[in-house]
Amino acid sequence: MGQNYFNTLPLRLQLEELGKCRFMERSEFKDGCDYLKGKKIVIVGCGAQGLNQGLNLRDSGLDVSYALRAEAIESKRQSWKNATENGFTVGTYEELIPQADVVMNLTPDKQHTSVVTAVMPLMKEGACLDYAHGFNLVEEGMQIRKDLTVVMMCPKCPGTEVREEYKRGFGVPTLIAVHRENDPKGEGLDIAKALAAGTGADRAGVLESSPIAEVKSDLMGEQTILCGMLQTGAILCFDKMVEKGIDPGYASKLIQYGWETVTEGLKHGGITNMMDRLSNPAKIRAFHLSEELKDIMRPLYEKHQDDIMSGHFSKTMMEDWANDDANLLGWRAATQDTAFEKQDNTDQDIPEQEYYDHGILLIAMCKAGVELAYEVMVQAGIKAESAYYESLHETPLIANTIARKKLYEMNVVISDTAEYGCYLFDHACRPLLADFMSKIDTDVIGKGMAGDNGVDNQELIAVNRAIRSHPVEVIGATLRGYMTAMKRIV
Repeated sequence: MGQNYFNTLPLRLQLEELGKCRFMERSEFKDGCDYLKGKKIVIVGCGAQGLNQGLNLRDSGLDVSYALRAEAIESKRQSWKNATENGFTVGTYEELIPQADVVMNLTPDKQHTSVVTAVMPLMKEGACLDYAHGFNLVEEGMQIRKDLTVVMMCPKCPGTEVREEYKRGFGVPTLIAVHRENDPKGEGLDIAKALAAGTGADRAGVLESSPIAEVKSDLMGEQTILCGMLQTGAILCFDKMVEKGIDPGYASKLIQYGWETVTEGLKHGGITNMMDRLSNPAKIRAFHLSEELKDIMRPLYEKHQDDIMSGHFSKTMMEDWANDDANLLGWRAATQDTAFEKQDNTDQDIPEQEYYDHGILLIAMCKAGVELAYEVMVQAGIKAESAYYESLHETPLIANTIARKKLYEMNVVISDTAEYGCYLFDHACRPLLADFMSKIDTDVIGKGMAGDNGVDNQELIAVNRAIRSHPVEVIGATLRGYMTAMKRIV
């Protein structure tokens, strides 16, 4: 194991790697996944990402099998069940890795060092090793055999959504990259493109980037808006509604399905469309709440980005790994014990528009979180396209998981690094917002705004201009133009 790879590079190369981000043209994928037809792909790990990427690749005509640890096969663990029940060939590392042309490492991040150490000696000369997240390469500094090609094919969402979007005939935006230290035959990009096409990513949009840009932006997005902000907002808004006399069952349902509903508008038309679903008075109120939230939370967002860039976050998380995940498991238990998580939902139907009208604060929190995450990433040197995908576009895909089984489901399907960062953010953000929440009432969460819809025209014009001119909206309008096959969920 080496030291933090990013920190070993001179500033010139750090900036070069951070700045790698190119939106690829659809024409670059005209051959689909043909480059890998007839080659053997062996996936290591069959959890959410492993299973669902494998299903997509097989449906696209590729030869996919699963290599699992012998003890996982012998004891018929869930990974073995996932693979065998879906008709895949399953074998041990020793049985399958030596014949693989591409080995896809889709195990949890904390297992990467041991997994790569085990499989690398078994890989044939000139084979390819693929990652879905570059933490092991960038933060842990894993050294890979020089004859091996190392690529990344990183869907920007949980594994479950990789499959669901593919089944809808679409895909999920995906980042691909080739490790600058490992491309001996110059075929890394062709392999990464074929893997992306095989999962349906080319229908949604593919960014050519670098392992460093992927890791630094991915960690930031998942810690702040994608997971942490949604968790913080869910708990705070539920507690406030109950405190103010809203039926707990209604409050629970409004939050659980509200995130998915309002971010569906976000996915199709950005913050502009999400805000346009509100009445004019509610839009103005949500805008000002969002601006206040941004002022309060900006130092926290900046601290997370600074800690990610310096390697401090990775260092503290790996120390927790070495301490048997003491912090992670404690935070997980505390989340599962929250009133929101334990509350049963009402049977009362909530119409789609009511989620907007009664969830003004949810929308304000979403807007604030997306804009802050985007702004702070760009300020740190991450390109606008990558910052968009790691903030705005992935938010609805994470919100979909909350709609299934609340925060438990979100934290189960995201990566272990995302879960750790989510809790880290949440436990800092909730006390930070205590004074803000003390002024909140049911007009913005739970009941909605009463009275007429009159507003000052000049104020409305100014608010609309501010919403539409934010840089995340400008880049988003361009990128969403490529997503013509996007399907409605809610």
